[in-house]
Amino acid sequence: MENASKALIMAGGILIAVLLIGVLMYSFSTTNEFYSTEQQTEEAQQLAAFNNQFEAYNRKLLRGTDVVSVINKAIDNNTKYGVYGYNEPNYLMNVEFEMKEAIVYTQTGTAGINFKVGERYNISSFNSIKNNEDAFTDFKRRIFDCEGVGYNTTTGRVNYMLFVERKMTTNEYEMGL
Repeated sequence: MENASKALIMAGGILIAVLLIGVLMYSFSTTNEFYSTEQQTEEAQQLAAFNNQFEAYNRKLLRGTDVVSVINKAIDNNTKYGVYGYNEPNYLMNVEFEMKEAIVYTQTGTAGINFKVGERYNISSFNSIKNNEDAFTDFKRRIFDCEGVGYNTTTGRVNYMLFVERKMTTNEYEMGL
């Protein structure tokens, strides 16, 4: 009889140990799932914050200063992810713009700047405008429409924007647009 009671006590101890291990495993798995969900939520918020800073310009009737802001944000982004050791092509951005009226300015000692009507230019082309004060001032005064936004299929981040200059009518000029 004495052996039977010891066996029951041992079986009860083993049962309690198994239950305790099960509770610990369950709490560990729940905690791990909680942190995983929290991390996914944080990543989604970061993605939304990144995209919102560019999607704010996805509209009609933008000043050239707005396009300059988008280009500068894209340059900063590309510098961060392309130059400083990241080398992450999925995070790089391209901004293009199309002119409806030519910008032609001559600089002293150079051939000058010539942006043709109907051609698309990218961020690197923008530097020649930015480096000429008259061309830069003219560009900032123009009106553009955002004609396209692209997203990276891997990251979901905005990676492309197209701005097309709006050919202003006389009535729009008189209205001060």
